[in-house]
Amino acid sequence: MVPSRIPTGTATVVLVLLVAGAAVTSSVAWGGGAWGAPPVSTSVPGPQRGWENVTPAVSPPAVGGGMMAYSPNLDEFVLFGGSTGVATNTTWVLRLNGGGWTQLHPAVSPPVRADGMFVYDQSAAAFLLFGGWFQTPTGAYLRRGDTWAFYAQNDTWLPLHPARSPSPRSDSAVACDPADDVTLLVGGFNGTAYLGDEWSFTFANESWWPLSSRSEPSRRADGRMAYDAGTNAFYLYGGNDYSGPNFTYHHLGDTWTYAWRTHTWTQLFPTVTPGALDYAVLAADAKSGVILMSGGYGASTVLGDTWAFNTTQLEWAQVTASVSPPPRMAAVGGYDSVDNRFVVFSGGDGPLGRDDTWSLAYPPDLQVSVAASATAVSPGAKVHFTADVIGGTGFVASTSWSFGDGSTANGTNASHVFRSPGVYTVRFRATDDNGPGSSASLQIVVRTPGPPWAALAAAGGILAFILAVGVVLWARRLRMAQAGTARDLRPGKERP
Repeated sequence: MVPSRIPTGTATVVLVLLVAGAAVTSSVAWGGGAWGAPPVSTSVPGPQRGWENVTPAVSPPAVGGGMMAYSPNLDEFVLFGGSTGVATNTTWVLRLNGGGWTQLHPAVSPPVRADGMFVYDQSAAAFLLFGGWFQTPTGAYLRRGDTWAFYAQNDTWLPLHPARSPSPRSDSAVACDPADDVTLLVGGFNGTAYLGDEWSFTFANESWWPLSSRSEPSRRADGRMAYDAGTNAFYLYGGNDYSGPNFTYHHLGDTWTYAWRTHTWTQLFPTVTPGALDYAVLAADAKSGVILMSGGYGASTVLGDTWAFNTTQLEWAQVTASVSPPPRMAAVGGYDSVDNRFVVFSGGDGPLGRDDTWSLAYPPDLQVSVAASATAVSPGAKVHFTADVIGGTGFVASTSWSFGDGSTANGTNASHVFRSPGVYTVRFRATDDNGPGSSASLQIVVRTPGPPWAALAAAGGILAFILAVGVVLWARRLRMAQAGTARDLRPGKERP
């Protein structure tokens, strides 16, 4: 007997099949897609402090071996000379706080030179210039042994005539101790030999004096030295003591400190160092208690990294930032103690001369980012985590992970097994020796996958849909057949 109508539950069964098929398909797609997702990472916004390109519209031409020093009395840098292919004797002033670069035109200037020594003596309110090299019309390179003072208050250069002086040279390491009103000069190159002698200069009597120490750095040129007021000491790093044919050099990577009042050199042995190099820019940030260094030349490579030497810990650390100056050697610069900026100007990278000006607000903001090998896993799966830390002082104090299930780990790389289903917030935190630190987080979803036949069920969802459509069509034809039978049974109509 043909039923007169489709049972009430049939439509319900069709709907359930459709919904169930879609649900199973969705569940399996989530499981397969998420388990195979690529590693992801999260990070905090970019740092607000760090390196900044502050090149103004007007700048000096690119120079190598220029001489530059900073006056806190006037809050300005003075740049003299350098080589643009030939030695020069122009004088420029840089004011970071809105002034930019300005060329000066003194009535008298020292003769042309590059790689001389140039410092600012705060007690005398004057810049001190000594030595350097120049090229004769016949192509010979000669060294100078003259001493000059520059008074930036009235743009005046004056020659000084001390009774005795260091021998003519270039590429000496030099720094000024304003507390004792003394400038220290170490080593250099006289055109044929590397030098290791030491001299001091005082403006009070305009005199150079030779010094001697029981233990002192080896002979060298192109090392860099700075004075730190916090420890009342000079710090010397690197240099070279050999230059041969075909650009063969021998660079130094040692760190020394000198106490003026005891005339004592002490070699330091930090855990890590920037490596053997010369021609860097080095300056003291007394407020932070570090010596900052940027660029240089070492291992046959022009360098672009930044380092800080902590004068309390007596350790070097690399300082990273999201933006940094391009690599360069033979650049100039110094530390602006009024605006708290480490400044680097010019230099070059092989044949490429640079005429840009950069400043570093130290320390750059500490920034961290984290990445995971997967963000959706099954219980018992191991997830690998990595963290990237940039900025800060460079002296990382701690790194820690919290996995959201009570477990923790240290270091920038970690692995963890999540045992139970759930959503876990994984947090990484890094701190340095300068503040509260920085953190980043991501979520890990741990979910039990469907049963083994889930994939088959997903495919069955499509089959269920086809079956449901077939049932609907069958029901429609059945209703039409029932209507025809009723017409045949009306009174007065004979059955066939």
